Amino acid sequence: MLIVSMTTFIFTGCHQQKKSESLVIEMTNPTDRYRNNAGIVIERSQLNNPDSTLLPVLYDNNGKPIVSQLDDIDQDGQWDELAFICNFAPNENRTATLTWVTSEKYPTFKDSIQTSAGKESFKQFTASGDSILQEADSIGLGEIAVYSNKATYPIGKPNYLLISEGPVRRIYGIDRTIWAGHKGYEKEIALINMPPNTLLLTGIKDNVLNRDTTFRAYEYGYVALMAHTLEKKSHYTGMAIIIPDKYYTRRGYTAYKGLNLWYAELKPNAENKLTFYVYGAKEKDNEGFRSADYFEEFIDYETLYIDNPIEINLVN
Repeated sequence: MLIVSMTTFIFTGCHQQKKSESLVIEMTNPTDRYRNNAGIVIERSQLNNPDSTLLPVLYDNNGKPIVSQLDDIDQDGQWDELAFICNFAPNENRTATLTWVTSEKYPTFKDSIQTSAGKESFKQFTASGDSILQEADSIGLGEIAVYSNKATYPIGKPNYLLISEGPVRRIYGIDRTIWAGHKGYEKEIALINMPPNTLLLTGIKDNVLNRDTTFRAYEYGYVALMAHTLEKKSHYTGMAIIIPDKYYTRRGYTAYKGLNLWYAELKPNAENKLTFYVYGAKEKDNEGFRSADYFEEFIDYETLYIDNPIEINLVN
């Protein structure tokens, strides 16, 4: 199953190449907000390079290589996607140049990412992302159960097969993509050989010290469940699930695996697929997350970014 990025890309134009030429990549932030570590993916098929032995390298306007990675999504030994991250000012237009090099000249990128304060260790952010992944399963956040014929069937804890890993993102074979610098991940599900009208349930735990879970319905086509809870050592944690309207049917409250749980009922599309987003943010990583309002505003903007991906245009 193809897994795409947390911040998907939009192609507004693409010229076909006749030979292995340099390309200018035009990028636009369509929002009036700063976007740090915006994930961008360009599919190999969009580049249409006639020489399969060459590899793409990106350069900024100062001629400095942009940290990127090549991901083999289908595990056939050939890269399928070029992934990288960039920072953007509100409504900013940026350009990068893509050139083709042999494998011998392909640069080795350090594990670092761009932030507004400069470069920081990528491992710090992937560790944070993986921590979200592991904790989400342990507390029920974003776990999946199948609901069919008025019965619920929990899905066992998955084995996270690492499909691709690089300086900007990790892709796990089961259903998840984690980007550097993000406090969440995208979860893509495909149902196979399920009865008609099968639904899925996913949830977020309810802490006894804070029984309020915030529900948001966004006018641009998403809903979010959010909780702000007091965890061990008096640290607060914000948790959220963002769901596109087209997959969302209703929400409810129940007990599950010994926890009180708010849940959302999800309906797959005609191809029996659906996507949603899981977030977790801790006070110990950012003091702002001690405030429920701060966390909820963070999720509001993350939803806005999901709905307004960075726009990409390729020019010869």
